[in-house]
Amino acid sequence: MNRRILRILSKVCFFMVILLSVGSPASAQEKSVSVGNKNFTEQYIIGQMIKQLLEAGGFAVEYRPDLTSMALRAGMKSGEIDICADYTGTAWMIHLKRKYEPGTGHRTVYQNVKKADKENGFIWIDPIWNNNSYALASWPEFTEKHGLKTLSDLAALYRKNDGEILTFINFEFSARPDGLYALEDIYDFNIARSHLKTATPGASLLSLEEHKAKVAMVFGTDPAIAENGWHVYLDNKSVFPPYDLTPYIRREALESYPEIEEILNSLSASFPGKPGEPITPQLVEECQKIWRRLNAKVDVRKLDPGKVARQYLRENRLIRKD
Repeated sequence: MNRRILRILSKVCFFMVILLSVGSPASAQEKSVSVGNKNFTEQYIIGQMIKQLLEAGGFAVEYRPDLTSMALRAGMKSGEIDICADYTGTAWMIHLKRKYEPGTGHRTVYQNVKKADKENGFIWIDPIWNNNSYALASWPEFTEKHGLKTLSDLAALYRKNDGEILTFINFEFSARPDGLYALEDIYDFNIARSHLKTATPGASLLSLEEHKAKVAMVFGTDPAIAENGWHVYLDNKSVFPPYDLTPYIRREALESYPEIEEILNSLSASFPGKPGEPITPQLVEECQKIWRRLNAKVDVRKLDPGKVARQYLRENRLIRKD
């Protein structure tokens, strides 16, 4: 009789263990995704923001930083990466190989990308209107000396000097169809290749800071712009499309974990701009200022991008303080 009771109790215990293991923390680790980002400051920060938000939401995150634009897209296509944040202009012209019509607005570019990339199995969620666009900049004394304000003004100076103005850009800008080629074509000028230098990201900023170039390529959210008081030439012909930072997700990952969209949309909602609100230059400038400050913490104060991301998420009550 005792043996029979023991056998029954043994079976009960066995099924209790199975039931408990189903809801145990160990099984929560099966809720896993991979996050990637590119190889420059703003991307390290946004990658960490996404990673830390998802970890706070119970996900195990495989983190893949420091990728080129093409490698990041390839990872998304192959399924090695589930989530990243990219720029609407980059997606439209580079990944989707579509033509940008100068003057097309921020929301239209975003909606076009969202619709077109859905066919590729990628879901673009709410954007951050920071327009980290390509731009050219100079020290104020150079622009004041020549009376320069816009890219049209600068193009006229290049033509007058047979393109012989010391100019520094990065490698990718020199090769991309939405970079130097588009700039020279639409503004009708050419930079003399003897006066053009190219290097890795960040080198153009350093060259301008050290007065080794008269004109240098910058991004809209580079903290060095405000720090040095540089003049950024107005893109008066809208040659560069909007480059608004936006998370996107592989469809399979979102179908497995639909809560990801709400988690990441909370991040976008922490920046200026409400759904349906007009995308004004003032709104974009507000977003850019926030990102310049975030980028400055890494580039100027030399803080770790993960620490900068965590501080922002805590300040905006997106994750709990330790």
